[in-house]
Amino acid sequence: MEEEIEKDGNVSVTMELSGEYDDVVSRIVIDEGSREELHTIVEDFSTLLDTIDVIGGGTKSVIVENLPADMATEYDADTVVSALQTLEQYGLVTLEGNTWKLAP
Repeated sequence: MEEEIEKDGNVSVTMELSGEYDDVVSRIVIDEGSREELHTIVEDFSTLLDTIDVIGGGTKSVIVENLPADMATEYDADTVVSALQTLEQYGLVTLEGNTWKLAP
């Protein structure tokens, strides 16, 4: 874990979560006291990860085709890539060529 202390005294913390899929997802679950509007984001990202797990990885278009219709936002290829790039920063997915997979 890295900590950067800025001159004004604010602390910025960067954390990497790695491990078994279920263990990592359970760590990012939002407590009741947290911001309610983040629940839909976590649910969509969790559904995205579940979809990749079920299909064994895929290109952005294959992932879009396999996403359920009840997602909170409309996911097209560009939106999926944006979400996957965010999840990649947390070590949850990897891009191998043009195929997105769950991180080992």
